[in-house]
Amino acid sequence: MSRQEPRFDQPDAAETAFYTAFAAIDPTAMEAVWVTRATPICVHPGGGLHRGRQAVMQSWLEIFSGSDPPTVQYRLIGRLESGDLAVHLVEELIRPHARAPGPASRVLATNVYIREQGSWRMVEHHASLPLRDRGSTANNDRQLH
Repeated sequence: MSRQEPRFDQPDAAETAFYTAFAAIDPTAMEAVWVTRATPICVHPGGGLHRGRQAVMQSWLEIFSGSDPPTVQYRLIGRLESGDLAVHLVEELIRPHARAPGPASRVLATNVYIREQGSWRMVEHHASLPLRDRGSTANNDRQLH
């Protein structure tokens, strides 16, 4: 029996599905968000490059393995859309589900979506931990690139 794949009419719908799958630690729902024809790429905070559908899905299975569902909040910081391409910059706030409200792990992520067979799908997710804000003692003239 063939399972009906969900359709995402807008990049925002694919993004919501991505974070819902992440929070539910649902590998089937996570897989449904990603492209099937293009080559997906994923970089988790502090991790290496995962290229190709099998490698990307395996990386999520490893994250989900033995985990309790986290509390995941996200906020869109910026977006760029042109034709069949959308790029979103988001701030993720991730907490263990059972933990009382408090400090969350803050992650900055770039999510890239393409329209594939009439439905928006994630093609790239690159997440990283931002540098800690050192307040007024930081050297604001420091060049990073």
